[in-house]
Amino acid sequence: MITFSPKERALFESGLNSAFSPHTPINQAGFFRGRTDQIRAVVDTLRARGLHVAIYGERGVGKTSLASIIQDFLGEVQLVVSRVNCVQQDTFDSTIRRVLENIDVVRPRPGIGFTPMSTDEPTSLIDMLPVGRVSPDAAAAFVSRIPGVPILIFDEFDRLRPSQTAAFADFIKSLSDRGADSKVVVVGVAEDINALIESHASIERCLRQIPLPRMSDDELGQIVDEGLRAAKFSLDSASPRKRIIAISQGFPHYTHLLALYGARAALDEGRTTITDEDVLTGIFTAVERAEQSQRELYYRATTGTKATNLWKQVVTACALADSDDRGYFSSRAVQDSLSSILGRPIIQQTVAFHLGKLIEESRGQLLDRVGPQRRYRYRFRNPLMRPFIILQGIKDGLISQDGQKRSPWRRRSTGARADA
Repeated sequence: MITFSPKERALFESGLNSAFSPHTPINQAGFFRGRTDQIRAVVDTLRARGLHVAIYGERGVGKTSLASIIQDFLGEVQLVVSRVNCVQQDTFDSTIRRVLENIDVVRPRPGIGFTPMSTDEPTSLIDMLPVGRVSPDAAAAFVSRIPGVPILIFDEFDRLRPSQTAAFADFIKSLSDRGADSKVVVVGVAEDINALIESHASIERCLRQIPLPRMSDDELGQIVDEGLRAAKFSLDSASPRKRIIAISQGFPHYTHLLALYGARAALDEGRTTITDEDVLTGIFTAVERAEQSQRELYYRATTGTKATNLWKQVVTACALADSDDRGYFSSRAVQDSLSSILGRPIIQQTVAFHLGKLIEESRGQLLDRVGPQRRYRYRFRNPLMRPFIILQGIKDGLISQDGQKRSPWRRRSTGARADA
């Protein structure tokens, strides 16, 4: 065991914090991994005249990070990028005004447009907007006069009310019709473009739809490999890497989190080589430091009134159940997972009872349910709960350390039975 000096420790910690950022979006292209096809699609679209971009997908798949590093891949000299997070009470007018607050230009002289940014007489564009509510067409006319290549990014677009997304659709269409160099990027949680733009078919020809799926194992592996290399850490075998990837379930947040906590566990032991035990320690740390909302939802979904119940096992089985590309799984898949966790066959009625309760408010509406009766399919309402439940299941000994199979050293429940 090596005893690192405070200065050496600080340098290693700094390297890890630069390489892994589980709690904040990545804002430098040098630390962004994977998403090659999506990056190319975004760049090609923003370089095409009259086209704008909609990036959508599940929560936690890296949409904000992708939007944040767009400018690093474009490279235009006069690129002007401004990003805002939308909130529910926003209107079209308030959002447009906020996105222009961070763009400074020189006031235009009579008869000419804005001049490029300068230190002589800079002023925020917000000061030049007309008094009163700005219409989509007026906003498009104003934005199209901004010098350079303005890129306006509206993140968390799904929070806006439908009445306001209609105004944005008109704004985007007006910009496109004008042939303006200005670009709009909308980013939000949605399964398809209709859920994000509320079926405004008139802008389909000028808005390229770029879905962001969960990351592949290869992409998650890049995060681990290149991040550890940059921080001057290594793995003692392939096993820690496989474990991190399996538990992450395609979400880069958890890959960053487990790689960071695993490396810190190794550092605490005086090593820069990460072992399986370090990753396990990192899992325990991740559960202890999880968001309060996740812990509360898990507690609400798994707390039973009887001393022996199956709530934790059923919730864990849902997290391990085979699912499709959109995260939906069947009750049969949960039945198989639950039987594996308990080490004995479980009847379908038991599973159906518990799944029926997990969609109710009394259990925090952990799951959504779709489809006809007897052919229901389920999905976690918050997809980030799935990896968290796997972490909790490993910590509680319900499943193995790789997050997939029943653990040989789990604490067995005796006499467990379904609890209402």
